[in-house]
Amino acid sequence: MRRHIFSELSPIAGDLASQYIKTAERSNFEQANHELQDIYNQLRIEDLNLCADHEELLNAARRYAEKCYLARNRAKSPSDAYQACLRIVDHYQVKRPSIKGDKLEPALNRMCCHHWWFRRIKILRLRKIETIARNIELVSRLRGTYASDYTIHAKRKQKERNRLYLATNFVSNQNGDIFSLQNLADRSVSNPAIRRAELMTRIRGFEMVADHLGHVGEFYTVTTPSRMHACLHHGVTNPRYDGTSVLQAHEYLTHIWSLIRAELHRQGIQPYGFRVVEPHHDGTPHWHLLLFMPEKHREAVRKVMRHYALLDNGNEPGAQERRFKAESIDPAKGTAVGYIAKYISKNIDGFALDQDLYGNDAVQAAERITAWANTWGIRQFQQIGGPSVTVWRQLRKLDKSDDPELESIRQSVTASDWAAFMLAMGNPEASHRSHAIKPFYDENKRLNPMNGEVYSPATGRYGDSAPLRVSGILWKGSSYSTRKHVWMLFKVDSEDVTFRSEAQAERTQCHAGAVSLGLVSITVPTPFHPQKVNHENPTQH
Repeated sequence: MRRHIFSELSPIAGDLASQYIKTAERSNFEQANHELQDIYNQLRIEDLNLCADHEELLNAARRYAEKCYLARNRAKSPSDAYQACLRIVDHYQVKRPSIKGDKLEPALNRMCCHHWWFRRIKILRLRKIETIARNIELVSRLRGTYASDYTIHAKRKQKERNRLYLATNFVSNQNGDIFSLQNLADRSVSNPAIRRAELMTRIRGFEMVADHLGHVGEFYTVTTPSRMHACLHHGVTNPRYDGTSVLQAHEYLTHIWSLIRAELHRQGIQPYGFRVVEPHHDGTPHWHLLLFMPEKHREAVRKVMRHYALLDNGNEPGAQERRFKAESIDPAKGTAVGYIAKYISKNIDGFALDQDLYGNDAVQAAERITAWANTWGIRQFQQIGGPSVTVWRQLRKLDKSDDPELESIRQSVTASDWAAFMLAMGNPEASHRSHAIKPFYDENKRLNPMNGEVYSPATGRYGDSAPLRVSGILWKGSSYSTRKHVWMLFKVDSEDVTFRSEAQAERTQCHAGAVSLGLVSITVPTPFHPQKVNHENPTQH
């Protein structure tokens, strides 16, 4: 039995064997066999082996899509078809497709598509293996800090595939200008350095506005109950651990924050600032919050946050000291930006840091933290209150305006002055509805590669109504578009980047496989003109 399990779960067989021996020595072979069988049952869902290779998982996705297709055809109504497909989806433990309104057709189309299944299975695989790794002490300061070595290896391979895709795919607009996706990614917030710089600009702007208004800054840390931590601080198994996953722990913190915000709102308190989510050494998330508010609200905010942070097992040992911490920002000791800068850098690229809290190299620690966040779908940074960053980014792409007031705001934004932008948008404690400038949404525009005409698709790949895209700003009832071009994605043959006469034929052949690029925020470089192309899909910019 053991040999069969190790063979089936080969990618993690070595770690499982080590854990098996450890359990046998600590307890007995019966317990070790029981734990091994339990792990096998988690990773082997009937005919789906989550430790199988890429090709096997892809074939499994095709089988399940076919099952859904057959079930859909046998059903007497869309509702019956939906329920039949859901039973298949639930059986294999993948996340259900979302439904908008009462439209079942897009959800059915997804469940009958092997691409949808493959994406879902890969997410399930990574999270299942990471949960098991965390439960058997493979995620700790003694083994793999923040995330398991298996996940780090998987994410590195994914990044390599992404880089290859970006390097071999280009976009072209209606003027014939061509740019590589890698070039565009390097000029967007996908670039860690640009992402970090934008976050620091916004945080610094928040602090300047707070100083201008006479508000005070507070730095809070909120952690989960001890039962959600897989390992103790020194790396051994936590005897109180109840099996809570990383995602469940993050959802717990999100729920606590929703209760805090609701209570503060009832008291008429609207703090503004930033939230950072990062993992403990065993992958359990905790939150840091840098918030600004009038000084009269300081104690009320602390009281509310402490109350909700300690609702769950608030009397357990160490809860009063560790579960909630509050620190006032003292200008004499340093700025608010200084308080949070290391957390921003630590969670992005390790810039200007030597090592993390556990003595690991800062760059390597940042890689593991970003892999942790990507695996669990956790948003690391979130702005609380203040103006829309979408408006900020659209204003940075807007041409010079004839409206003096709008032009003044645009110039502040292009000068990276978040404080001036924030004050121009209104009170930092006000809702987005009352802000002077709002995002403008319009139909997505695509370029037909066969005739060069611009069109707006009515539906998406799975039959959903085509979503509106951010296309500019709304100012005093008028829309200002930042979309100057319509873009089309195409692939380039790496062995030959010279245009040939068959480019039009290849463009036509690949038109059916088109997918939307979505929004791309770029600084346009010098165009590059390749030769042999495979046109896929256009989008507007």
